[in-house]
Formats: sequence, C-alpha cells, structure tokens
Amino acid sequence: MDFVKAKEVLDTIKTLDNDSKESILQALNIAEHVEASAKDFYEKEAKKTAGSEMGSFFAFLVREEEMHLAKIFELRKMLEKSQGKLAHDIKFTTNKPPAVHAIPAGMQEMTAVLYALWREKKAVDFYAEAAGKTTGAVSKFFMELTEFEKGHVTLLEAIVEDSQNTDELIMG
Repeated sequence: MDFVKAKEVLDTIKTLDNDSKESILQALNIAEHVEASAKDFYEKEAKKTAGSEMGSFFAFLVREEEMHLAKIFELRKMLEKSQGKLAHDIKFTTNKPPAVHAIPAGMQEMTAVLYALWREKKAVDFYAEAAGKTTGAVSKFFMELTEFEKGHVTLLEAIVEDSQNTDELIMG
C-alpha cells in the first residue's frame, strides 16, 4: 500500500458489496497489492540489514507476507470456482518472530521500522473494513489477516519502545 494510495484503498473498500463475487475479488486484488508491496519493502530492508537482528526480523516479515499472498491466491481461486460460497475456511499458520533487542543507532533502520509500522496499521484498517463488509468464510479470512497485521503492529511498536535512542533519531 503506497503512501499516496492508502486513502484511495480505504475509500474503495467502503464500497464493497458483500453479495457481489466481483466486489470481493476486487478486495482481494487490493489485498494482493497490500501484501506484495509490503513483501517488496521488507525484502529490501532484509538485504540492507542482513546479518543483524533487524535483518532476521525483516526476513520474518517477508515470509509472513508470502504466506498471506499464498492465502489470498487460494481464496481467489476458490471464489472463482464457486458460486460465491466457500466450501471451507482458509487456515493460516502462525510463525514465531525472531527476537530483536534494540535497533542499532542508525536513522535508516528506525525510518524503516516507523514506515513499516505505518504500513501495517493501514493494513489493519483495510482488512478490518473488509471483514466488516463481507460475510462467512470471506469475513473470517479478512479477520484473520487483521489479526496478523495487528501482531505485526505490536512487534514493530515493541522495537520502537525498546530502542533507547528513538527520540534522538526522530527529533534530531
């Protein structure tokens, strides 16, 4: 979800019609964009911070976004084959994040964490809206993604809290 598109994405989801297969597929297209762009961002950050705790953390987020993308594709495929009703819920797996004790004293790492935090919060907003606008297994799917993204927010907030020089890095 790019910065300039966040409001547009949230506005689009408000028009979702839970009885329309096409509308739900449109929401999945947006979800795909959200997850793919997050994955790309995390891949770049994982490369920049390779060999550190932050590198491991960003690599974990890459794997999370890859799993979310796979589940989005699975749901889309099921919807395209069905008449709008899903045969079963789509199950997610929970992964344990690596420990991050503190960010090194670098502005780039903190900027990446704060940007990631913003992105994850926007994803929470999007998925919560989508869950509220859909029913049944599709609503459960979006609620599950909401919970994953809330977990990412919590992890990122903990990194900010644990960083001893956050104020100094942000305020200069």
